[in-house]
Amino acid sequence: MDKWGATCVINKEILMFTNFKLLLSTVLLFSLVMPVFSLEPFGGVLSLDGEDDYAILPFKEHGHIFPRNTHAFTVEVWFYPKTEPKEKDKDLILTQQVSIGLLAREKCILGQNQLCSYRHAYLSGNTAHGLVGSDSAIEKDQWNYIAIIFKNSTLCHATNDRISQGWRLPLVDRISLHINRPEGVQDFVVGGYGEDKFVAPNGGLLFQVSGFHGEINAIRFSNIARYDCAEQGHNPFDPPPRFLNDEHTLALWDFNDKEGADRFEDASGNGKTLIGMNGATVVDGGDVGSLEIRPDNSLATTWGQVKSESF
Repeated sequence: MDKWGATCVINKEILMFTNFKLLLSTVLLFSLVMPVFSLEPFGGVLSLDGEDDYAILPFKEHGHIFPRNTHAFTVEVWFYPKTEPKEKDKDLILTQQVSIGLLAREKCILGQNQLCSYRHAYLSGNTAHGLVGSDSAIEKDQWNYIAIIFKNSTLCHATNDRISQGWRLPLVDRISLHINRPEGVQDFVVGGYGEDKFVAPNGGLLFQVSGFHGEINAIRFSNIARYDCAEQGHNPFDPPPRFLNDEHTLALWDFNDKEGADRFEDASGNGKTLIGMNGATVVDGGDVGSLEIRPDNSLATTWGQVKSESF
């Protein structure tokens, strides 16, 4: 091989090496700006058929989960939805002072294989009380994470790998104990009610509370704001794959009870045992699909207004 040929081979190898470095750098950079998180449930999950099963923490025995004058809190849940709500249904994941569930798809801007979720909180102040919340897209047939965070009269939420800008509500500074509901629905419930409950002003059906069909991996109530709200828009967020018990945990259900159990122990040690109704039981979480989400999901958010009148 002559000198010119040898030089061409060397230059070709240098070019290949340079291209490889460029490709590697691009892949590494892409991985930095497009993080992926996954959830593989450890132990059991609560399985709900969306028909008539649910879990209940009776109000007469336990009262509200958040006590009077709770000025900061976080409620978070990992869940796996399997079906989409009907037009006027609200598939209930959990509710009492805070509510999380699913809505009909026209309530959100959705991508392929997405569902519309809602999250609400009942808030109070010296001169006002009311309901405030948002609607956002989540993923169907995958594990999803939702958190509601409140601190310094500011409410925000996290959805999978995004956390929202805080919504400042100057008239309210604490979670409400004044919730205008019939006595029969003051309980903390997961997955639905024992029977359908309707909101029907002037005799017209506004919506129907329906059962959630899917699995729930864990629920945690905390008396602190565990995460910082985004300064603007929806910023990247790394949700905790496991909920741990600590001094700020008021209730924690991880559903790691014996398979087939219909009483779900409170891992916080505060004795808030959920009671499974109509076949709500623990199953092996390893049989439920894993989650892989990238931060390109659309999040359509609509916040409600706090009202001075009863709600």
